[in-house]
Amino acid sequence: MKRIIVLAVAAIMATMSVNAQGYSYYDTKHEVGISIGYPSTSQVFSAIADFTALVLEATMTSVVTLGTVTGYEYGDKVFTPSFSGEYYYHISKVVGIGGMLTYNNMHRDIIFKWQNNTDKTTHQDKYGTATHHNISIIPTFKFDWLRTKNFGMYSKAGVGATIMLERQKVDGASSDVNSKNNSTSVIPNIHLSLLGLEAGSTTVRGFVELGIGEQGFGVAGLRYKF
Repeated sequence: MKRIIVLAVAAIMATMSVNAQGYSYYDTKHEVGISIGYPSTSQVFSAIADFTALVLEATMTSVVTLGTVTGYEYGDKVFTPSFSGEYYYHISKVVGIGGMLTYNNMHRDIIFKWQNNTDKTTHQDKYGTATHHNISIIPTFKFDWLRTKNFGMYSKAGVGATIMLERQKVDGASSDVNSKNNSTSVIPNIHLSLLGLEAGSTTVRGFVELGIGEQGFGVAGLRYKF
């Protein structure tokens, strides 16, 4: 009988210990994270969309002093990764609500074609930079379908908007002319992480995600739970 009582007490204490650990982990209602990913949906859109036609009238004589501008073109596309910050509040063990703020850009050189007034030879030179700055705010749901002390698997989905700031700066042109080459547009945007894996302590974890959307098709980062 004494042995049975000791075993029963030990079992109860072990159960309480496991429950306490579980409660301690699930009691972390908040989480914040930072990440880097590539490529994003806004960058794909930026790569397809053309830049607005440049205002060149006031710049032709100011940037090319040896000849006459005959046209212009854009150089190769250069993309930055998508940098993100996100926050979630867990309303249950499975569902978290929050959102993400992301930034990325795509830029290209502006190349002027011009003809030398003396010998009539033609030239091409870089005379500026065209950039799409993309800033996105996307409310998001996070679904933790496996949530343990040191490892988790999850998915997340959100719908929001992206502010696309188009900036085209011609070297040597006045600020007034360059400001006329700026534009702003807002487009709807999404993010969907089909599979997310996180590992670490109960409070600090590294994570990787595969999906589609504004954070990128592939995402990696760190998050803090409290």
